[in-house]
Amino acid sequence: MSDLNDLAQDFLSLIQSGQAVEAAEKYWAVDIVIIEPEGTTEHASATVTGFDAARDKLTCWLGHSAMEELSIDGPFITGNCFALFIDMLIKRRATGLCEPFSEIAIYTVRDDKIVEERYFYD
Repeated sequence: MSDLNDLAQDFLSLIQSGQAVEAAEKYWAVDIVIIEPEGTTEHASATVTGFDAARDKLTCWLGHSAMEELSIDGPFITGNCFALFIDMLIKRRATGLCEPFSEIAIYTVRDDKIVEERYFYD
């Protein structure tokens, strides 16, 4: 897949259909880096490197949280990056508490694989 728009649209479609793990397996590079704001993650490091560590972080998050509602704007493409503006209602599995959550996710692509995901949120 050589067109960044096609990759971004397919990645978005997988996320929207509840297939986050499948999207990761299809598009993450072996050396992917995931970066979140420091001090904001409960169950994992803010930055992880490598496919296995990133998958573990994702499956850990999915084990603790469920997306009850999901709205995504984008993809917004520039150069070798695309961005998604994501709004969701997260249900914490342990408590049943639901809370709104918004983030901007920026994905850097090299050789048809996502090499970096960087998240911005409070």
